[in-house]
Amino acid sequence: MTQKWLLLLFLLLLVFVAGLYTGRYKLTPAYADANSSIPRSFGSCRGALGSELLIFEDGNGTVRLVHPASGSVFGTVVRK
Repeated sequence: MTQKWLLLLFLLLLVFVAGLYTGRYKLTPAYADANSSIPRSFGSCRGALGSELLIFEDGNGTVRLVHPASGSVFGTVVRK
């Protein structure tokens, strides 16, 4: 019974030390290409849908979902 507890304690300590060792290294952040363009005709930015899409609304009531990195339109809704 004591050997099982010592083995469990040793494995727990080993996992803790391995976590400290791997936690020292920081990952290199990846940035999106900022050379995309969104036309002014899309209107003003009204919000975001998660971290992937921006919501634009123009003066005519057209709402567009735009991907900020590529500038491509994923959906359009016309309000009447």
